[in-house]
Amino acid sequence: MKKIYVILMHTHTIPSRIIKAVTKYEYSHVGISLEENCNTIYSFGRVNAHSILHAGFCIERRDGEFFKTFHRTECKIFEVSITEEQYEKVEEMLDYMVMNKKQYKYDYFGIIPRFLGIPVTLKNRYVCSYFVALILAKAKIHRFNKKTCMVKPQDFSNIRKFHEIYKGSYALYR
Repeated sequence: MKKIYVILMHTHTIPSRIIKAVTKYEYSHVGISLEENCNTIYSFGRVNAHSILHAGFCIERRDGEFFKTFHRTECKIFEVSITEEQYEKVEEMLDYMVMNKKQYKYDYFGIIPRFLGIPVTLKNRYVCSYFVALILAKAKIHRFNKKTCMVKPQDFSNIRKFHEIYKGSYALYR
């Protein structure tokens, strides 16, 4: 068995505070990591810590600009046990996205329709929860009882095979 990590976050950015106020959920962002220490997190969000307009597929590193800027980030980390085959599929998908990251964009257009319950998908455009749900579904780790584009950060808290291993400041984790 191998392990991956799903990280729910509240970064205290203006968009995260708006999302938290609207959803009434304590976390507004989700990412996935292949490392127990979660030093590298894959997600969709800001590519540049200082601009919400430059967003897409991002690799957030603990010692990188994003977490240095938003050092008060709170998180909940789930450990997920998976097979070697599932792990290889996750790695393959992430490697492909890393190699082709310029073709992936943040899905600003789909946010409002999805909030209103309208499932909208555009090629190579994602938000963080849609991205992580898609990775889990394609690797046959977990399928939600809704379209992957409709998954929200709070939906990750209710998965039985996800074991919460940490809750608190991301900066203080391991």
